[in-house]
Amino acid sequence: MGRVWLTRFSSESGHVKFKSSCQGGAAALAILSLTGACAVNPLASDNSFKMQTIAERDLLVDAARDVEAAPWPKPEPVSIIARITGGAEDDRVSHSDAVEIYVTALQPAGLRFERLSLDARDNLDAAARLSRIADNAIISPRVTMNDVVTVENAIQALREHRKIYTGAARQLEKLGEPVDEDQIDAIRTAYSASIRSLGNTADMLADRIEKDRTETIAARRAYNGG
Repeated sequence: MGRVWLTRFSSESGHVKFKSSCQGGAAALAILSLTGACAVNPLASDNSFKMQTIAERDLLVDAARDVEAAPWPKPEPVSIIARITGGAEDDRVSHSDAVEIYVTALQPAGLRFERLSLDARDNLDAAARLSRIADNAIISPRVTMNDVVTVENAIQALREHRKIYTGAARQLEKLGEPVDEDQIDAIRTAYSASIRSLGNTADMLADRIEKDRTETIAARRAYNGG
């Protein structure tokens, strides 16, 4: 009786490894005749998938957090009550406040736009990293709506950052700082491309969830006899 080769998924490499087990003999033949395969510990396999999913989700959350980080306080939307009453919230950080705070922090004079460009580039690099991780999440063992929300929140942050970076650049120009118009356009275009890419990925993650749900329902119906 020869060797029987089983496949085992490796959570570390993401590749399929092959392991030799159930080597010859009458006992092995008897087991195979009854079960059709070697015994596999379902708990160990399930735990491996869970650990892989947790690790991938942590990467996604960390990458999204890097995208959302900014060198200014986060602007806060006007509350519903303030909108109804027409009143203002004195402690709320508005979009204009964020622009002003950021412009003031940009130093040294004469190189403030260059500093802004470097900050924007770092943010776009973080978005590219998130995009790669989110793309990998599409083929992970399990995708949840939390993954979709994580990516969509990062997209909202990128939209906000695009407005503040371009608004700060215009403010610098008013202050007499040297500003490169082509660079402003390049920053705006790069943000638009990043937002579009992550939006497509969020849609694919949502499609994957729907596909898994449909397959699960079909499998249950088949198990229950239609």
